[in-house]
Amino acid sequence: MKEYIFEVLIEGNRELIKTYANSIEFAIDNLVLIEGIDNIFTITDTEIDKTYDFKGDFQHLKELRKFIPFDIETMLRDNNKHTLH
Repeated sequence: MKEYIFEVLIEGNRELIKTYANSIEFAIDNLVLIEGIDNIFTITDTEIDKTYDFKGDFQHLKELRKFIPFDIETMLRDNNKHTLH
């Protein structure tokens, strides 16, 4: 698991949030699932000490995430038993 630090907008304030995930995509997904986060500004991969600007539409990701099962990572690993529709 890798460590990521996000600069986010939460309840009107810029804050740093740390999360752990297997990839940057799943790290973003972790934040999408947290209530109160309104936007992401930057993402830092602490393993390689590289910071990325987030240019995506965070609110759109939150809306789309409502249509994906909660434990999507397990489903993707075990694709013989599950199908995404």
